[in-house]
Amino acid sequence: MIFGVSFFFFYKRAESKLPKQPLILTPAVINQPLPQADLVNLSGQQLADEKLRKGKVVLVFTLIECEPCNEENEFLKTVIGSRKDVTFIYVIPFGVRDNALKLAQNKYVVETFFDEHSMLSRSLQIYQVPIKIFLENGIIKKTWIDSSFDDTRKAEFKAWLGGV
Repeated sequence: MIFGVSFFFFYKRAESKLPKQPLILTPAVINQPLPQADLVNLSGQQLADEKLRKGKVVLVFTLIECEPCNEENEFLKTVIGSRKDVTFIYVIPFGVRDNALKLAQNKYVVETFFDEHSMLSRSLQIYQVPIKIFLENGIIKKTWIDSSFDDTRKAEFKAWLGGV
């Protein structure tokens, strides 16, 4: 018990010393085409490729049971409508497809898709969430890793989104 409490305290203290700035995925993915994706909705329909490869798109990688993701979702609800020229798409990269998508139905303000066989997340080496990836005509332009957990980060994300 003491070990668990000590570990939690040490972890939180170490975590608080980490720089809180937008990180990027492997720099090699920036300015590269989005890898092949097999994103399906609750009905089992695949997201049309042109929805990912035409115009400005933000992919939001999230998990239903992830508390930082849930907090980020509440924040994104206030931001999504601010850019009519940007399409937001939620992607659940891991888990059981039907269960995750059923729970997502009432939670997210935009349609949510499941990354079938984790094809896209493995290609992009996504192993944590939340992550947002900005695409322009199918090309990865920017990424935002982590949640916007305080007012400063929320303002930074709004500036990030405003700059796309």
